[in-house]
Amino acid sequence: HFLSGLDVSESASPGERFSLPNAVDPDVGINTIKTYKLSVSDHFTIEIQTGSDGTQYVDLVLAKSLDREETAVHNLILTAVDGGVPVRSGTANIIVHVQDTNDNPPRFDKQTYTINMTENSPLGTLVMKLNATDLDEGLNSEIVYSFTLYTSEKTQDVFALNPNTGEITVKGTVDYEDMKFYEMHIEARDKGTHPLLGQCKVVVHVTDMNDNFPEITIQSVKNTVDENIPVGSVIALVGISDRDTGDNGKAIIYNINIMENSPI
Repeated sequence: HFLSGLDVSESASPGERFSLPNAVDPDVGINTIKTYKLSVSDHFTIEIQTGSDGTQYVDLVLAKSLDREETAVHNLILTAVDGGVPVRSGTANIIVHVQDTNDNPPRFDKQTYTINMTENSPLGTLVMKLNATDLDEGLNSEIVYSFTLYTSEKTQDVFALNPNTGEITVKGTVDYEDMKFYEMHIEARDKGTHPLLGQCKVVVHVTDMNDNFPEITIQSVKNTVDENIPVGSVIALVGISDRDTGDNGKAIIYNINIMENSPI
C-alpha cells in the first residue's frame, strides 16, 4: 500500500499526462506485474506503456476538465496486478490536489444598491459596507474596491471608499439643496496575476432636513405715497421663500408688526 500526492492545475487541458510511480514486484516471468487498474473516476484514466525490457509504466491522463471550486481534491486508487496464480495485487492511493487558477471574477449580490440618508450627516458616517465574493482562493480571491471613471469627482469629494473593506463613508458635506442623489460606480478587482473584476452601482438618495431659514424680500411698488391714496392700494410686495422642500419649505407669515396708528 502506497500513498502519492499530485498537484494538477484546474486549467490543465484534457489529454494531459502525469507520471505515476511504478509498482515493484520481486518475482519474475509470469509472476511479475501484468497490468494496472484505476478506481472509477469521471476526470481521470490511465494509460500503460511497456518498455523495451518489458517493464510497464503507467501515466495518469486527464479525461475531463477540472474545477477546483467544484472538487478541490480527487482521491484515486491505483492497483497493480501480477500474472501469477493466485493473483496478487498492491494498491497506491493517488491524491490529486487541484491547484486554483483565477477563473472566477468577484461578484456582488446586487447590481444596484439603493440607500437613503439624511443631509448634513456627520463626517465618518457609514453609508454601507460592500461585500463582493470570489470563489477562487489565495490572492485570486483577495479583493480591492475602487470607484470607476463613471463616478463623478463631486461624488468622490463627498464619499470615501475603503479599498480593503468596501466601506463607504461620508467625507464631505451632504446637502440636499446641492444634490438630491448621488451615484457611485464601484468595481471589485481580485489580486490574481491576470485580475478579474465585478462592478455594481450605489445610489444614495438624500433626505431633506429643515436646515434653511425662510427668506423675506420686499419690493416697493411706490416710492412715495400720496396723502389721498385710496384705501386698499398696493404700496409694496412681500415675498417669502425657503430652500427646503415639502412642509420644511412652506413659509407662512404668522405676524407683521405694524406701528400703532399706522394707516397701513
